[in-house]
Amino acid sequence: MTSGATRRAPARLLVVLLAFLVLPHVAAAPASAAPDDPCDPRGLSKAVVEAGLRLEHDDRTYTKVLTELTVEVPLTWSLAGHLLHDHDSERYRHAMRCLVRGDVRGLWTNWHEWRSGEPAITPVPATSGGKAAQARALKVVATAHGWVDQRGTREIGPWTIEAGRATWLVRLDPPDTLTHARWRLVTVEPGSAGAVSAEKNVTVGESADVLAWRPTGSGAAPEVTVRMAPAWPRSFSAQDDNPPFAALGEAGGLLWSLLLVVATWCALILLPRHGVPDPVEERTRANLRDWSWVLLALSLLVTGRSLYLGATGAFEADEEWAQQAVHAPWAWLTAVATGGLLLAFGRPSPRVGLAGVRLAAVALVPVLWPAPFHLEPQRFVRDDVPAPAVSALVAVCLAAFCSVTLLVLGSALAVRRLAVDGGLYSPRRPAPRTWTLLGGTVAVVVVLAVCCAAAAERDWNRASWLSPQIDAGEAGYGFGHHAEFRSSLLWFTHQVQNWWCAMAWLPSGLAVLALLRGRGSRTADEPVERRGPHGADRLLLLLLFPVMVALNIGEYTGSGTLTWIWFLLYLLAPVAVLRIGSGRAVGDRSLQRSGEPLGRTLRVTDRATLLDRSRSHRELHARLRRLDQGQPDEGDGPRRALESRLERLRRWRSSSGADDRLPHGVSVVDAALALGPGRTWWENGVRAARFTQPVSLPISAGLVWAHQLSGESLTGTLYDRLGLPDVPTQFVLWQVGYAAAGFVLGALWHELPGRRGAAKAFPLAVAYALPAGLFALGNWALGEEQTGLAFAVAAMTLVLTVTGILMDLETFSGERHLWRSRVSLLYSVYQMRFLSIQVAWLLAQAAAVVTIWQFFVEDGGSPPQNTGGGGR
Repeated sequence: MTSGATRRAPARLLVVLLAFLVLPHVAAAPASAAPDDPCDPRGLSKAVVEAGLRLEHDDRTYTKVLTELTVEVPLTWSLAGHLLHDHDSERYRHAMRCLVRGDVRGLWTNWHEWRSGEPAITPVPATSGGKAAQARALKVVATAHGWVDQRGTREIGPWTIEAGRATWLVRLDPPDTLTHARWRLVTVEPGSAGAVSAEKNVTVGESADVLAWRPTGSGAAPEVTVRMAPAWPRSFSAQDDNPPFAALGEAGGLLWSLLLVVATWCALILLPRHGVPDPVEERTRANLRDWSWVLLALSLLVTGRSLYLGATGAFEADEEWAQQAVHAPWAWLTAVATGGLLLAFGRPSPRVGLAGVRLAAVALVPVLWPAPFHLEPQRFVRDDVPAPAVSALVAVCLAAFCSVTLLVLGSALAVRRLAVDGGLYSPRRPAPRTWTLLGGTVAVVVVLAVCCAAAAERDWNRASWLSPQIDAGEAGYGFGHHAEFRSSLLWFTHQVQNWWCAMAWLPSGLAVLALLRGRGSRTADEPVERRGPHGADRLLLLLLFPVMVALNIGEYTGSGTLTWIWFLLYLLAPVAVLRIGSGRAVGDRSLQRSGEPLGRTLRVTDRATLLDRSRSHRELHARLRRLDQGQPDEGDGPRRALESRLERLRRWRSSSGADDRLPHGVSVVDAALALGPGRTWWENGVRAARFTQPVSLPISAGLVWAHQLSGESLTGTLYDRLGLPDVPTQFVLWQVGYAAAGFVLGALWHELPGRRGAAKAFPLAVAYALPAGLFALGNWALGEEQTGLAFAVAAMTLVLTVTGILMDLETFSGERHLWRSRVSLLYSVYQMRFLSIQVAWLLAQAAAVVTIWQFFVEDGGSPPQNTGGGGR
């Protein structure tokens, strides 16, 4: 944290003040601790203890556990003064460890327990209303929290939670040093699930849903055991790492990829060929076909491996973390396979190809022939055995580095091929410089490795909190620290591969865009009715909606089993809104005499004439408004003459060349706006995509802040192995999503209902919101968090609306130099009544976005991923 020193200053000042108040009493305390009893439990016999536990089930995917332990430590305790030392000092850790852990010696880690800060320490006055100098004790309040996100046993604070298939058991396990202290109150708040049974001597707490124990007599720690049966969604969420739930979740993700591959194949089969072959289109068609096979293989390798691990229950037992290490090296094999496929698809130069072969060889040798390196994964991560051989450590480092480097290198070349062959990117050189490419790849891998190492170090410090940092041989702190480093290194490829390959939708979208570019550039001379996209082109275009535009939703109870359904929903939603709006576009309106659609007679070649007539139309309307306001303009003819000139502007010609008139309710301005600013639907899509970028920048930043940098989401970002690099990555991906949404808006400009850009944006906003709304209903039914869905939908609506208005302005950009500002031009194009409607609509959307942001609720505080034992 950049302001860590600033935040620590008040805490240090408080420590100094507390020391000034209580150290004189501590100095006079008898030294009652025996050398063989370093925690001095006899000195804590007069301590007063309270403990509480609360379970939060509602509006969460995983049940959150919050605990609090309050101890009034008498100043006669021999370690009381140590509590006032710096939090990083060994004396402080020793004293605090005795209070919250008990007489635990040596290394002790707890990966399930999280803390929002250090325990609070305040003086307790001798008498009510007494001065601070009369402190008789120190009040220590230690809070901790965690999540029930797996079956099994977890210790959080002084509590143990045993999560079974259908029932959970909560038990008070106080530190042995506080067993004979005076326990004043113990409370358990089971939450909405309630308690099935509670033992023993339980009473009612402050409210009816709180169980309380108030020991009498000696005040010894009570026996507290509470059994509960959580609602089935919370029970299922706690089993998402157990078979068959883990396998079903991975199967849902695999089906999503398979649906994309099948849809791509269908589009390629249905895609007609032009009479005159186009080399660019042929290349992009072949690229999309080849990429679909690469995507299929990549999904089967990466997701298929995860499905296998989930089906076999590889990660269902946390206590078997050492045995689970046997699965980690196989990620080197799958990373080499996927990286090799991507590299082959990217058509590398001979030098780059040779470098890829060398990287693959270095990564494969340790996993296929581990014996020469003395590599035993299960022993490699343990801290209770002698350190592994140097050859094993070097082999793991090289295998992890080379496998990830090959994966990144292959991805870079694959994306470059798709972008360059499709004309989406024009490089200065036909092939990238070898050393520049390899250097950039290595830099990316180094950044990922540093971020993983930093997160692993933070996670280790959290889990080993209060452990003595004095190495005591093979079971000491140093050995455990090194073992955790080795575990993180062993699992590095596994983590990066899953994170990196989850973005395979990005090159899939690029492959589709590249093919659409070649086909869309041919439609400049076609009338609006036949410009497209139609048929297979429209299927390819609408594929961008689930692939690049859609929200990443579909998980219920922590499982992605139903994720593939949202692929279909996001594909069918725009189809449905286009079907409903069919016949309502300006180009679909019928001419007054011939009855044929306006779009059949409207071409880009008419643009200059339309713009000139549109300007005349707006000038005549302005004169009529001045006449209506009693402001006659010199040179204006009678009102009837102005109206006659407006009527003449409505003259049109049918496709046969006969005289006709524009449809009722359609002006020449509407006809010009229906064309859009581009010559083809592809150009309209590109311009709309560009217009989304400056508009969506603050919105993307807000979404990243809400999902990754605020509240408990920040904890997940800091402790997730790839949380930090995921922050800029998600920002870029949000921008890509908005650009794709803008492209779809522009490409369908001629077919969307409405005469103004804001009206055309509304159907796509509805298509974006419908699947999100269905997902929100499911979350509501299951009692899960909404993860900012309303904010995301409102933001997309605002971005599309502003983009639609900018498209209308771009259509009349030739007049930009004639007006003082864009607002003046907008006023002229939309006229008074239309402009007021658009402004009101924009203000309503902006108010909705601001309101949702103001009352934005955290996403339920899901547990940070990839923590503990190398972050599996």
